[in-house]
Amino acid sequence: MKRTWYFTADVSDGKHHDGEHAGTVRASSEAEARSAIADAVREDGIRKGNRRPWTASNIRLS
Repeated sequence: MKRTWYFTADVSDGKHHDGEHAGTVRASSEAEARSAIADAVREDGIRKGNRRPWTASNIRLS
């Protein structure tokens, strides 16, 4: 059964700290939630036209 996970994550392009990303994901496990968060941050960087891929670190779930 999927549950809603609230998260905040530090975002970086590998060279600069680009701030924080916060939101919710629906996942059935913590590992699945972390994977979904990493994908969402990467896609958000692409959508905003960033040349370097964004990565999420220090993911905090609640």
